[in-house]
Amino acid sequence: MKTLKIYLSLMLLVLTASAQEGQFTTTTDWKGLLAQAKKENKMVFVDAYFVGCHPCKQMDDEVFPLPAVIKQMKDNFVSVKIDFLKEDLGKELQVKYMVTGFPTFLLLNNDGQLVTKFGGYKEADEFQGLLNDAVVKSKKGIALKGFSPTLDVPHADFYKAMFVDHKPVDPDKLIPYIKGKDILAEVNAVPFLMTRSLNAELSDLLLKNYSKFEALYGKELVYARRNEIMAARIKTEIPEKNELKFEMFLDKVKPLFSAADWPYARLDMAEAYYYRQLKDRKAFFKYAARNFNDDDNKIRYMAMYLHGADVDEEEKQLFGDWMIKVVSEKSPYSVLATAASMMKKQNDPEKAKKYASWGIEKGKLINKPTKYFEELMN
Repeated sequence: MKTLKIYLSLMLLVLTASAQEGQFTTTTDWKGLLAQAKKENKMVFVDAYFVGCHPCKQMDDEVFPLPAVIKQMKDNFVSVKIDFLKEDLGKELQVKYMVTGFPTFLLLNNDGQLVTKFGGYKEADEFQGLLNDAVVKSKKGIALKGFSPTLDVPHADFYKAMFVDHKPVDPDKLIPYIKGKDILAEVNAVPFLMTRSLNAELSDLLLKNYSKFEALYGKELVYARRNEIMAARIKTEIPEKNELKFEMFLDKVKPLFSAADWPYARLDMAEAYYYRQLKDRKAFFKYAARNFNDDDNKIRYMAMYLHGADVDEEEKQLFGDWMIKVVSEKSPYSVLATAASMMKKQNDPEKAKKYASWGIEKGKLINKPTKYFEELMN
């Protein structure tokens, strides 16, 4: 019986590995990859990874092998895994699409136009939703048309060097390079968007053209750049704690944001001010509870900071007050685990059981263990 169990386990591993191998192809020929996608009337999916990347391995172990994910990818994409740190094609794509974090996923139509780009570990249900959104956009002819379909873009040497030397783009080299040029053109926009610590003139240029940059090059990077500009301005204009001045600052910059972005931008700026600049976590949690949105990713990463020696019960309570307004049955598995555990520690068994029941359903959905949640139900 023991031998049979070992045999069945090995067979399961072989079948899983075979399914994953069948899901991805390998290539060094970009044009050939696009030609294959066009022939099969599919999109192109690029998994940009490197060996030793933990969230990349999580995707390999937990998401890509799931039958529903395999089917969705096979039905809609010609998929390829490329080591962006070792393979020449990966290095070209890294420069082309400004890839600095891993894993990054590039989803293109078969004309070579980038439809969407996102990164980091994604649980299976979220990942599948993002794939589906890309397919819908592609069918509607929506793409990030700031990027040309070709890899042969004559980027400035100082920009390309950042991926070799691992140093940020030098603003002093950028300024004369873009002077008098079309800032929205790919060859100028890419190094511009990758430059940190923009001066006041360049910051104003980005803010003035924000909506155009986002439409042409995607929200992922442009939104982060705007956040950096806001954080720098807050630090300059409000160096010490002054809640009235902070609210006045928010009123002043609100017209720069769309109505859809504002609830998220406001909380991002509060995080930059209270949490990062002033190191006043309690003030931020109070603010977040009053001005919450559905961004449970903040809950996920801020929960990791609640285990320090300087964290008291009041801080945990304030975090919990914010958390319960944000967490839903659609929240990530890890967030539901945090919420259930925190509510149990705060002697709120009803809420703990609610989050645990959601965690059980989420675990079943994405094929992750449910034992921890089941124990919290008792």
